[in-house]
Amino acid sequence: MKRIATLAVIALTAILLFAQQQQQRDAAGHAAFEVTSVFPRETSPGQYAQVEADRLQNLAAQGWELVGVTPFIYRNEEHNNGDMHGSKPVVTQVYPAYFFKRLRASRY
Repeated sequence: MKRIATLAVIALTAILLFAQQQQQRDAAGHAAFEVTSVFPRETSPGQYAQVEADRLQNLAAQGWELVGVTPFIYRNEEHNNGDMHGSKPVVTQVYPAYFFKRLRASRY
């Protein structure tokens, strides 16, 4: 009787482990990922702030993997150097967006 109970426990454990592993995969057999993105924030109309490095470090500490960075906003700004005459030099500012992924812990 003890053997049957032991075998039943082993079989049940194997089935549960297999089922849990299958939950990590979608219908095509790929691992299930969750994704998130971080965009520069608009501080006032037409004015933007870069994403803070602390926010990116915090996501990395939570297990998020950086998979892409793309320019999100290009902004041309005129800069006055004080004594310059004529047109002001134009400087292009780029504000990137960051994209992350990590394995989904569970689907439920």
